[in-house]
Amino acid sequence: MYDFPEVQNSTEKLLTALVDALESCNETAHVQTPDSSVHAELMKMWRSKDMVLSQSCGLPYMEELHQFVNVIGTPTWTDVSDERGRYQTVIVVRESLGVSSIAEVGGLRPVVSNLQSLSGWCSLGVALSEVTTEPSFVQPFTQSGGHAKSLQMLQDDEADIASIDAATFRLLSRHRPTLVKNVRVIGYGPLVPATPFIVSKTCGVSTDKVRQAIEEAFQSPSLQEALNHIGISGFVRLANSDYDMLSDLVKTAEVVLPRK
Repeated sequence: MYDFPEVQNSTEKLLTALVDALESCNETAHVQTPDSSVHAELMKMWRSKDMVLSQSCGLPYMEELHQFVNVIGTPTWTDVSDERGRYQTVIVVRESLGVSSIAEVGGLRPVVSNLQSLSGWCSLGVALSEVTTEPSFVQPFTQSGGHAKSLQMLQDDEADIASIDAATFRLLSRHRPTLVKNVRVIGYGPLVPATPFIVSKTCGVSTDKVRQAIEEAFQSPSLQEALNHIGISGFVRLANSDYDMLSDLVKTAEVVLPRK
């Protein structure tokens, strides 16, 4: 979910550690990169009988993937996650608009990363619901295809407001500062469990055993430098039920930012 080129070497070290953790459970594993970040292609990979371990967005898990996978936990992010593995998205606007709160965004042009994004779509809808129940409060939204693309649309004056995954915003602020230049944070989305690590229900090893192995991998001293470079501070165990709360959030978001 966060394989930015700027932290590629560290990401590869993390992936190697995860493969080693799976193999310590007697589960044959190798790294497979999705051909595309398009939702349909990601769903195809996540539902594949060959998938053992991956990371998904919380919303696709809740709406579709829960039939096929189990949650084992989520990485925690420095200065982003709380001790339970929860975080809040960052609501941003173009600074030149002079807007300083959600209550002032009436008439603005929203951009969402995609309609299956907890951070990009749902969290923005929930944030807007704090001040309105009318879809016409803001202009019809556009889809960018990714958080970095949403920020670029703000830079190019093609959109006015977006909700950005907090870990992504942290990475982009550090490695691509031009994307967050002249952007103002005016609020935050709801506190939600971060992007989950998921294990296929067809995996030959118990979910608990995989969870333990992955947790130990994140605690390995040899991996700490790589994790620090990415911005990851640890790993928190989570269960399927931790994502049940998303159902009500989706209903709330649909009122203000309907997907249909």
